[in-house]
Amino acid sequence: MFTAILSTIITSFSDVFWKKSLNYNLGASIHSLCSYPMWILLVLYFASTGFDFLSIHILAIGIVAIILLIDIIREPIIQQVYKEEKISVIMPYLNLNRIFVIIASFFLYQDVSYISFGIIICTIILIALSSIDIKSRRLPRSFWKILFTESWNAIWILLWGWLILNYSEIIYFNLYIILGTLLIWYITLKKKQFKDLKWAPIDYWKYRFISSLGWISWFLSLVVIKNLWLSISILLGFLGIASTLFISYVFLKDTPSKKDIILTLTVAILIWIWYYFK
Repeated sequence: MFTAILSTIITSFSDVFWKKSLNYNLGASIHSLCSYPMWILLVLYFASTGFDFLSIHILAIGIVAIILLIDIIREPIIQQVYKEEKISVIMPYLNLNRIFVIIASFFLYQDVSYISFGIIICTIILIALSSIDIKSRRLPRSFWKILFTESWNAIWILLWGWLILNYSEIIYFNLYIILGTLLIWYITLKKKQFKDLKWAPIDYWKYRFISSLGWISWFLSLVVIKNLWLSISILLGFLGIASTLFISYVFLKDTPSKKDIILTLTVAILIWIWYYFK
């Protein structure tokens, strides 16, 4: 439980400072590549703890390759979304992937009780209702981009869930990092985006470093999936709505609406009820 909450808080910091770093308009691939020092540190850490790459399965390598392909497809688009919209506006929509994953996971893995699934459905309904702007009767201008990336993100998480529940999270996390670094480095070279770095001020590197802590958060979430299974891990991730809105308010001066605050409190209460009756 503590690991899940820690992962969620780190993710919120990562999202907010990632948005701040996007203000400097670097190329999409070089922006992704700038988090690779954190990847290398993680690989070196796990190398010191010991892991056996000889135990990697061919099928699992194929799954990692599909995950990397999804990364390439969604990364430029989600960067555009964060540039165009406030976090408080898009936050409910950024949870669409969790909704898809939880429903699919319930039928694929059957890893939650009916009480837990009922609470999950209530949470989903609340988030869906909060996504409707009754006054303007319109969706955010980036809605279709968000729907596209969140659909791919749901597939991404389900594939990761299958890997983690069937194999070792450490081996495939490291394989993903190594192959991902090489792939993004190649794409950045091909697009000749390294020259963009000469325009990057010190503040950019500061924001990018904080946002790269998301990789630590992602590994922690894999540990949570391994121990609590997929659906419950995703449900706990909804707590990120509260932490992200708060951190966004502090660092981006992005004031949440009353609807956002009510949603946050209600979701927190539902998760507490789930934890009590699990």
